[in-house]
Amino acid sequence: MATPRPCPDGPCCPHPSAVLGVQQTLEEMDFERGIWSAALNGDLGRVKHLIQKAEDPSQPDSAGYTALHYASRNGHYAVCQFLLESGANCDAQTHGGATALHRASYCGHTEIARLLLSHGSNPRVVDDEGMTSLHKVSEERDEGKVLRFGHGVPDPRGWPSDWRRGPQEAVAHEKLKLEEEKKRKLERFSSSRVNLNNLADLENLVQRRREKRLRHRVPPKKPEPLVKLQPQAQVEPVGLEMFLKAAAENQESLIDKYLTDGGDPNAHDKLHRTALHWACLKGHSQLVNKLLAAGATVDARDLLDRTPVFWACRGGHLDILKQLLNQGAQVNARDKIWSTPLHVAVRTRHPDCLEHLIECGAHLNAQDKEGDTALHEAVQHGSYKAMKLLLLYGADLGVQNMASVTPAQLARDWQRGIREALQAHVAHPRTRC
Repeated sequence: MATPRPCPDGPCCPHPSAVLGVQQTLEEMDFERGIWSAALNGDLGRVKHLIQKAEDPSQPDSAGYTALHYASRNGHYAVCQFLLESGANCDAQTHGGATALHRASYCGHTEIARLLLSHGSNPRVVDDEGMTSLHKVSEERDEGKVLRFGHGVPDPRGWPSDWRRGPQEAVAHEKLKLEEEKKRKLERFSSSRVNLNNLADLENLVQRRREKRLRHRVPPKKPEPLVKLQPQAQVEPVGLEMFLKAAAENQESLIDKYLTDGGDPNAHDKLHRTALHWACLKGHSQLVNKLLAAGATVDARDLLDRTPVFWACRGGHLDILKQLLNQGAQVNARDKIWSTPLHVAVRTRHPDCLEHLIECGAHLNAQDKEGDTALHEAVQHGSYKAMKLLLLYGADLGVQNMASVTPAQLARDWQRGIREALQAHVAHPRTRC
């Protein structure tokens, strides 16, 4: 898979991003539970599951991106093939006018581009910058992968429409490049030699060398003028916005100034995020101790009802998680979608935090609004360590979610999806010897 680069029509992941750090809004939660996140991560089993639940394969997210855009951008061939066979609109455009073919072309996913073209994708569609998918190939690939456009579309560089360098041609091309480089070095060496046929040639050479030394001589530096130190200005009062930003950036001097001036350690922004939330997310252990000592509420809830324990688990900071639980934080707190810190530790792949939560009495079989337990989440995210820990501590394999699916059934769907992807890859003409 090609390394992702900035997308031609905006950020690669258009779902909401955090201000000052990582946060999860209701809109982002919809993205994670929808078909877009599954397509972005190449989770074919979950994509099939959502399509079977009457999910529209062409449904755009808040930024106008469909599941096919995400799968094409990240090179998930099997997901793209299934979405197209399920009726996904291959020419759906984002708010920036890009189609899935634009995304695949820009990132160099040749097979996906050919798959889209075979399903009728229009290579002449232009985005808001007036660029077609072929422009994207020419823009970012000097000797990159070239699409089979057909339809009489001319190639801007004059390449054949089905050109592709084979293994033997690639080796021969590399040898030719090495020979040309040796030839250039030899020519440079030959041109640098000086012919000294008489005394005048020697005098000219000495004069050129003297002039070259004079050109490269560094003049002495002038002494820098002494700068008088200005008296330090008095520190202005620290406002709420600066206080929360200082908590995220670990600026203890500003925190001390705010608290010394009588500021409320439980002050929050419009999303009810306190300084303790930010310090827990960013992993500032000393600052967490200082805020708790100043009277910060250990179970303060943000707009999504998430306590600092949730934020510590999301950041994967085991030391801060221990501090909070030692101060009496609730290990089984629930947010607005009934998720617990155990769910968050599994989703964010932090097995050390997961194990500590279990040892502190977290409910192994707690279910969120969709009926998913932490074991369901571990299977959906393919987290082997989390599954092993949960089963080791006695998680129930028979718990059904709202779709009447157990973790074991989810695992079987996942294995079937992997098998189908491999079979589709082996059956493709490109993989035959």
